[in-house]
Amino acid sequence: MSEHYRLRPAALGDWPGIAALDQEIFGAYGAQEEPAIIRSRLLTFPQGCVLLEGRRGGAPFIAGYLTTEKWAELREPALDEDPQESHRPDGQVLNITTLAVAPACQNQGLGARLLDSAIAIARQEGCRKIILETAHAERFYLRHRFRRTGSRTERGIDMAIMVLDLPDSGSSRP
Repeated sequence: MSEHYRLRPAALGDWPGIAALDQEIFGAYGAQEEPAIIRSRLLTFPQGCVLLEGRRGGAPFIAGYLTTEKWAELREPALDEDPQESHRPDGQVLNITTLAVAPACQNQGLGARLLDSAIAIARQEGCRKIILETAHAERFYLRHRFRRTGSRTERGIDMAIMVLDLPDSGSSRP
């Protein structure tokens, strides 16, 4: 049975499935986020949230997702940060708060598709840098031109802080 994937804007109705996938992927080592924070991201910066929808036998499922927010300045990310407090619509730093692919869908280039979406969002929003933290995907981000700028520990989890500098493309924001 073949699977097909498409990227689409994430909607508030996707929230329960996204929260369940977040728990499945990140709960194994304690890095899952509060479902209310995920919901807040979908409400606060919907244009920064993308769903990777798969189809198996005609039935849709969430194969992955991306959530982001914009910051005024470069700083360390933190788990469960409420975007209603941290998101800045005029910010020039895009924080990838979560980029996740369901375990059964990994190693098919789907993470790269979500990352390309994040880079496109950053450029469209006039951001100059992208920042994120990762506990297990440092090599993936290094392959995609990110550089490690530091590390931190939260909830007993060691995380690499990764940054991608975006060249000024002369794009303008409305």
